[in-house]
Amino acid sequence: MKRRGAFTLIEVILATSILAFLLSVLYYVFWRSSSAWEKGNAHIRMHQSGRVCLDIMSREIKTAFISRGNPYLKLKGNKNTLSFISTLNKIGKKGEYDLCEIEYNLNNNNLQRRMKVFLDSDSKKDGATDIIASNVVNLKFLYNGDGGWCKSWDSTMGTENNTTDDVLPQMVRITLTIYDEREQKDLILSTVVTLPTRE
Repeated sequence: MKRRGAFTLIEVILATSILAFLLSVLYYVFWRSSSAWEKGNAHIRMHQSGRVCLDIMSREIKTAFISRGNPYLKLKGNKNTLSFISTLNKIGKKGEYDLCEIEYNLNNNNLQRRMKVFLDSDSKKDGATDIIASNVVNLKFLYNGDGGWCKSWDSTMGTENNTTDDVLPQMVRITLTIYDEREQKDLILSTVVTLPTRE
């Protein structure tokens, strides 16, 4: 009767070590691939979120409305804040648009949008404020009129007797700087909004 061959303890330990090494290499490759995918996915989500935010702002700024000589129907902005009257509000039963005031500003790295549907003399009073983007470290507006790009705009520059200066800018450039926590660097997104042709 022949004896059956068996593995020695050294062979078992060696085979187990090789298997453990191969499994750890496979796990490391899988972990690196998964980490790279998550990192890329987070970057894409952040980029899409910023682009959606710019798209929302662009659409709303295109609805800006002023009335010459009326100080309540205005567009006022500086480098970091933009406030304007919009025709964006819901259409009434008679097909008429209600006006609302929209303001964008940056507060504690949150891009805020304030919308006020009842217009009165106090532009800072009331209104619903929403955060439309987080981790925004810089918000910058530039305004383009006949004289080129400038850092501020006031559509109520005209006087009662001369309202020819009461105009919208031809274009508004919006620049968002969003901090990417994973990459630990800034992502800069920008767009130029062309307002409807003026009279």
